Amino acid sequence: MTAPPYPSPDRDPEMVQAAEALTLRMGISRADQDDWAMASHARAIAARGRMRAEIVPVAGQEHDGFARIMQPRTCARAPVLAGSITAANTAVAADGAGFCLLMSADLARRRGLSGPVVLAGATVGDAPEWPGLAPVAAIGVALARAALRPAALDHVEIMEAFAVQAIACIRGAGLPESRVNAGGGALARGHPIGASGAVNAVRLVHEMRGRGRGPGAGETGLAAIAAAGGLGTALVLSS
Repeated sequence: MTAPPYPSPDRDPEMVQAAEALTLRMGISRADQDDWAMASHARAIAARGRMRAEIVPVAGQEHDGFARIMQPRTCARAPVLAGSITAANTAVAADGAGFCLLMSADLARRRGLSGPVVLAGATVGDAPEWPGLAPVAAIGVALARAALRPAALDHVEIMEAFAVQAIACIRGAGLPESRVNAGGGALARGHPIGASGAVNAVRLVHEMRGRGRGPGAGETGLAAIAAAGGLGTALVLSS
């Protein structure tokens, strides 16, 4: 029998169902997810002032408009999407864009520009039935290429398509939770499909510039994101 020319349904799950399966595999409760979502919104609201440097106003809108004050009762009444996955701990599909310019060190010097440099990057294919965990493998490869341990990272931007995804990647990769998504994540900003990786990279650069120890301090940062089908991508920067 010839194999069908498309992925087997049990290895290409719908994203919400895959997120719920991940909660069961990792033992991550709805309360865990809601706590992460509430913190993401709170951090995004607190960071609005420093985010002005990275956001180009459009039609008078100067900041991401989705972040709001979230409380347990808000999360409790959110519609359930599957099991413990709800509208409160899932990122909303949003409009948005991100722009990144990569150049050689020599060209940057000639242009009088400065900024973080790329230490390493990786795109890795992992088990497609666990798309939320794909960044873990990519993070491991990128950190190995950069000769860094997770604990050495000063700033981390992890994709929050679902709260469970962020929590699972932090645990799976051994990331320092206190340094993850300092300005909130996609749960508070929304998830512009196809642009969220660039948005996270921009966020990381600005966090390293605005919240770091200063030029020449040798800080490191990580951005990572998953894609459907089990693909994970990670980027490591150094200031």
